[in-house]
Amino acid sequence: MEKKEIRFRQKRELGDIISDSFDFLKQEAKPLLRMIVLYVLPFVVLYAGAQVYFQRNVLSNLNLNDPEALMANIGPFYLNLFIFMFFGLFVQSLLIGTFYTYLEAYIKQGKGNFQLTDISQKFFTNSLLALGANFVFALIVFAGAMLCLLPGLYFANTLSLVVFIFIFEKRGLSNALSRSWQLVNSSWWNTLLLNLIAVIILFTVSLVLSIPSMVMGISSSIFSTEISNPIDYPTWFWVINALSTTITTTLLVIPFTFQAFQYFNLAERTNSTTTLTPQE
Repeated sequence: MEKKEIRFRQKRELGDIISDSFDFLKQEAKPLLRMIVLYVLPFVVLYAGAQVYFQRNVLSNLNLNDPEALMANIGPFYLNLFIFMFFGLFVQSLLIGTFYTYLEAYIKQGKGNFQLTDISQKFFTNSLLALGANFVFALIVFAGAMLCLLPGLYFANTLSLVVFIFIFEKRGLSNALSRSWQLVNSSWWNTLLLNLIAVIILFTVSLVLSIPSMVMGISSSIFSTEISNPIDYPTWFWVINALSTTITTTLLVIPFTFQAFQYFNLAERTNSTTTLTPQE
């Protein structure tokens, strides 16, 4: 039995957004997984490996008993941290750009009316748009967080749709910022709750995936006299950490889908026009 195409452009309650998001991801699991494996997963694995390397590098140079050596390593630490964070932003933007390209084709052309080869040429362009929007978003949220935690939270929630709008409407970044501001402020608390649910889902998955490595790492420390520092943990410990990072990074498609449905929900409620053709 052929599965019914999911309409994006309609009003939804919070529970409907969540359930329809998972229905969409379930229905499109095969092409989405194939797309991510082919175009994004290599960079996600590289990011996970970089995270392990960064963690091991920090632990190897962290010596609280030697303040001079600690201060000497502060500069390289922040440089490595900046490079790692920027690479993480790049990987996230690549995932967003690729995923939203698929979503755009699904909405405009309809379920099953396109192939990955038809949209693959847009992956890089949309990923660059996502990178630019994510960078500006991160700067604004960081500036707000420096003033106080609450402004940072406010900006993070209010501008949470900016990347989606920037890619889909393609009317410029300033328009995407103002559109996100307008739409989210029409239902701010509802959007905040949706974003928090997404964070809780990802945090829970990450916590569950980290349990084996935490248990095995602690056990190794207790029962092995040769391990005095976490950097001495066996290789499998770091492999599990990298695997956990790979899975949780890929699962970012869950909040991305929430945000797509929320965009159309809010646009319909505010009678806003979009550049997309509604699904029949």
